[in-house]
Amino acid sequence: MRAGSVLTATVALVSAAAAPLVAQGGQRVARQAQPAAASSPAALLAPARGLLRTLAGTWHFEMRFAGNFDGAADVSGTRVFKPLFDSLRLEWREALDHSAVQGQGVVGLDEKSGRFFSAGVYSAGSTPEFMTGTLDDAQPLVTFTPLPFGPDAGRGFALNVIDADHFTVAALDRAWRAVFTRQP
Repeated sequence: MRAGSVLTATVALVSAAAAPLVAQGGQRVARQAQPAAASSPAALLAPARGLLRTLAGTWHFEMRFAGNFDGAADVSGTRVFKPLFDSLRLEWREALDHSAVQGQGVVGLDEKSGRFFSAGVYSAGSTPEFMTGTLDDAQPLVTFTPLPFGPDAGRGFALNVIDADHFTVAALDRAWRAVFTRQP
């Protein structure tokens, strides 16, 4: 069977199995609208503590830049997160595997505003990064956006915890992505 035939058969099977839409004469299902509950800063404390507790430890990362889907990592290294003062702040240090470039910073949650913060500085860069972030109510995902302190404020990124041993960080503009794996 040719690849085109397989694709056609798959599309036909999925189309036949799909329920007809209202615009196509299908039945309309009435659902009660569920308004999104506004998360208070206090309601974010437990999920934020859990997320930060998960990040504490030693991680190996592999970073790939846009267009590199299945090749070797463009950059790899180790990042260590350690508690700083309490359960809502972590300091981190990073070293690349094949370069002298290093980085360090802090990530945490501001209890009063309910927003995450991140600050980082790298030996290869001239300006530090300052970010603010929001926690997704439905999953362990924090979306960070740069604070506008200068013309080169950086790009935003999303930190997504997959499980206790993996998380990803990806640029919001899809320029790069990194996969972190917990080390013993």
